[in-house]
Amino acid sequence: MPPTPANHQGKHHRRTPAAAQRRHLPVSTATLAALTTACLTLAACGLIPGSNQASPSAAPATAVVPTTAPTGENEKYTCPGIPDTALYAMFGPNITITTSDKNKTTPSECHVYYPGRDRMVFYSAFWYIFDDRQPSDEPLLSWGPEVSAFTFDGVDGEGEAHTSSPGAETDYGNTIYTCGDHYLALSIDHASVMAGDMRENLIALTQSALPWLCQDQPIPGLGKTMEEARPYYAYPTPLPSPTPTN
Repeated sequence: MPPTPANHQGKHHRRTPAAAQRRHLPVSTATLAALTTACLTLAACGLIPGSNQASPSAAPATAVVPTTAPTGENEKYTCPGIPDTALYAMFGPNITITTSDKNKTTPSECHVYYPGRDRMVFYSAFWYIFDDRQPSDEPLLSWGPEVSAFTFDGVDGEGEAHTSSPGAETDYGNTIYTCGDHYLALSIDHASVMAGDMRENLIALTQSALPWLCQDQPIPGLGKTMEEARPYYAYPTPLPSPTPTN
């Protein structure tokens, strides 16, 4: 939608006084010399606006989520693999966190609801690629318009982000990171209620989950590794037996 034309009616402008109204104050030669010296000094020091100063850069995109998950005995993981402290850092203390039934052979999902919003603001799922099922088949992911890739040093995996920048018309997005046939999908809705940058938050949260997503460590809040939690139907399709030869 094109921007609404500015309405200039009622806008107040400072009037410039006419020549006859201007007051001319006598200035001595010594005063002019002193003012000239001061101006040259300020310009040399770069204190006059626009005098060879570098234009200020935009504030860097930052995450409020740590890249290392907490592992203390008292740390709470309402949702498997997603620390409550990270969710509180993004959405504040008044959120409602729910999870899927951990005893079923369904994804380890997490849902976060924010007060006054009629739909969830955060979703996550640890799951598997099998047969024709891909991470993009997750029905609850929100797809932002800005597509980018991301990786982590020393980790054999790949990620893709579909996010929105702060202030954009869209305020939703997701990231998906895959290791082998394991993946973690994260999604944000209503980013306006979230602290920190959407993309950076989701990437930091993904990085904190690498030990159980990619390195076969038990998932906090579940007590099983990704392989131990794999349902019977998500095993890789076996290769056909080779044809015997003479």
